[in-house]
This record gives sequence, C-alpha cells and structure tokens, in this order.
Amino acid sequence: MRITFHGATRQITGSAHLLEIDSYRLLLDCGLFDSERIDPSSLNRQLSFDPRALDAVIVSHAHNDHIGRLPFLVKGGYNGPIYTTPATADITSVMLRDSARIQREEVRNAHLRHPHIETPEPLFDLLDVEWVVERLDRVRYNDPREIVPGVTLTYLDAGHILGSAIVQLDYTENGRSRRFVFTGDLGRRNTSLLPDPALVRDIDILVAESTYGNRELDSYDRLMKQLHAIVARATRLQSKIVIPAFSLGRTQRMVFCLQELFAVHKVRPIPIYVDSPLANRLTEIHRDHPDAYTPHARSIMDRDPLYFGSKYVEFCQSWDDSRRLNHLSGPMVFISSSGMCEAGRIRHHLRHVVSDPSCAIVIVSFQAEGTLGRKISEGVERIQILDQWYDLNAAVYVLDGFSGHGDRNDLAWWFEQTGGNIEHAFLVHGEPESMESLSPLLQPHVKSPVVLPELHASYEV
Repeated sequence: MRITFHGATRQITGSAHLLEIDSYRLLLDCGLFDSERIDPSSLNRQLSFDPRALDAVIVSHAHNDHIGRLPFLVKGGYNGPIYTTPATADITSVMLRDSARIQREEVRNAHLRHPHIETPEPLFDLLDVEWVVERLDRVRYNDPREIVPGVTLTYLDAGHILGSAIVQLDYTENGRSRRFVFTGDLGRRNTSLLPDPALVRDIDILVAESTYGNRELDSYDRLMKQLHAIVARATRLQSKIVIPAFSLGRTQRMVFCLQELFAVHKVRPIPIYVDSPLANRLTEIHRDHPDAYTPHARSIMDRDPLYFGSKYVEFCQSWDDSRRLNHLSGPMVFISSSGMCEAGRIRHHLRHVVSDPSCAIVIVSFQAEGTLGRKISEGVERIQILDQWYDLNAAVYVLDGFSGHGDRNDLAWWFEQTGGNIEHAFLVHGEPESMESLSPLLQPHVKSPVVLPELHASYEV
C-alpha cells in the first residue's frame, strides 16, 4: 500500500488521504482547509491528484473539514461512489447545500466591496452538490462491504458526532491479509449521548487523529456540575446564558445536556432557544436516527414527543424570531452559531449581553487563534462585534470538555485497546504540539517510529 497525505497534516483541517492498493486508488475524506474559499490561491482550489483516476471515496463523517470539497472533487471529474454511513449521508446533503449558499454570498459580497476586481467563481454551486448526493452510497456500521475487488470496508462507530465512523479496510497484499484503520475523529468516553468509540484490534497500518493530543479535558460529571452552577446563577440573577455552538453536533449535545440537567439532576428548568436555521435542519436529522444514542440518552429523550425538544426548547426560524429573543427577560439560554462567533446570529446575541455582568457566555468548542470566540475565551477587556466595540463584562466560562473530540487520555485509552503490534502509524488532524505530545503515547503500540507527515508526503507501507 502507498498512502499520500493531501490534507490535515500538522494542522486540523483539509482531511484528504489517498490510498493506493494494487491498482486501486481510494480517497479517505475530501475536506475544506481553514482558508478562504474564494481566494484563487487557496488550498481549497488545489487537488494534487487526478479525481478521474479515483476508484472510490470513503467519508468518515460530515464535518466540513472532512466533506467540504466533495463537490469540487465531482466538479473536477470524479464519477464513482462516495461511501458514508446512513446518518452521514443525510447530514452531508444539508451541510454541502449550506456551504454552497455561503459561498454564493461570499462571492456577491466580494464583488460589492471590490467592483473593479475580478472575483473568482465559488468553489462549487448547488448543482455540484446534487451530483455528490447522487453518488452517496450508504453503509451501516459493522456491515462489511467489498468496495473494490479484494478490499472490504467496515464502518465502526467513532462516537464523535451522529454518523461518525472509524474506517477499517481489510485487504490481501502479496498473499498476506492486512488491516488498515483510519480513526476519523474519535469521540470522548462516557459522555451520555453517544456510545464510546468502537475498539479495533489486529491493526497493521493506523492513521489517527490528534486534535486534543496535548490536552486533558474535564470529565462529563464535572462538566455537568459546572453547567448546573451556571444555570443556577442565571436563575438567581434572572439573566441570560449565551452558548456559541456549531450547528452540527455541539448544538444537539448542549440541548441534550440541558435536558439531562432538568430531567435527571432535577435542576429548575429555564427556557432554551436554539437560534440557527442550519442547526434546526440538522436536529431534524438527529431525530431520524434514534438508534444512534445510548440507552441512557434514549430514556431521557423518550419522555418528550420530539428528540432534542421539549416544552422548554424553542427552535427559532426567522430573523424576527431571533430579534425578539433579545427583548425577553431572563433567565434563559441562547444556543446559536457560529461556534467561534465569526458569523451567524450569535454575534447579535453577544452584543446584547457582553457588557452585562449578570449574563454569561459559555464557550463549549475549540476556538481557533484570532477568532472572536478565542478573544472572549481569553477574557480580553474589549471586543469588536459587527464594527462596534464593547466592554467584556459578562461572566465567561470555558467548558471545552463538551467537545466531540477525545482528549489525550481518551486517545491513549483507545491506542491501548488495539493490542499493539501495529506495523506503521501516522498522526494527522492536529496542530504540531498536539501531535508531538501524543506520539509518545502511541509509540509503545507501534513497531516502527510514529510518523507526523508533511503535506503531500507519500509512504510505502
């Protein structure tokens, strides 16, 4: 096997890993890089391989850094199958349509700001998305599928978000049976909503994520106690809690955690408003897959007519609904996107609470350097929102343990369960310091040195 890393090398975004097994070429993921999509020099507009030469595409899950360039791949000539789990297929169609809409707006706004400069076309449009949706081939967990002659794909639950999967490929090379595993993004253990990541043994070649390879996050029990205290404070002060959250995964997790507080821990309920049209559509998909959740989560959600919904939860649809929230009295919780506060409706809610010491901002996601969310989480004195400056007086709580990514201890635990004897291992999907910190925990289970590949690096294994 030859493996070439075309993304997520010494960084978190742009997942794209090319496998060559005999004469077959298989691509694992095709995600967006964290760079401008309409910039002609963006990595998002560069494919270092011929899409027409691919035999299959295998998707681990539906976050944009794993699926965001699929329409660009199809636009470039790929016409084969795109394998996903059923839930990932449902989510992918929504995420990519939303991405096409955002790109159309970005191009239009760029033209309005710079009318004399030629603006490039969007990376892809809605028609390209429809061609992707046509190619989605759904494979259930633990249901082996031969995707090219001699290569069998098995998806295993990664516990990261709904539909997320560990990719296991079993094949024969030179008369020898071999097993390749790509972790995708591994979830945390014991988080109540989704199952723990599935375990895999007898691995010959491993490609593993390392997002939180240098971090130890709070346990779920401690996080729930902290969330309880924040809700109790809002009730006492009759104030507002604003939670910036990504529309996929984090929003649904935070709604469930609040439901769990009310149902299991007997915390006095307060209204929860979910203000994100994309999150609303994705929550509908989450309701369509009740078997994805733990028995504990099912027992809580089965009490209400709708999963991720109750008399305490209201999903806002229109801008009028969103604006109305800022004139309501507390206590209440707003959950809105974007998760890093860089776009979307969250900024409008932040500017109404950011200078009020009785209100709270709860950070539950990774915040990239330079983003508004990062500045808030670091507790700067003043922040700029929508071209205006505000004093940051609201209480800020950083509960990034609610992340869907396993931390250093979770990843080490998963490595320990492989049984060792891994021949070759690579770390991707992490900043350099995360990879370098995690590598010594993986090395005892690997026969050869753990590799931290560079972009476009290629290896015979």
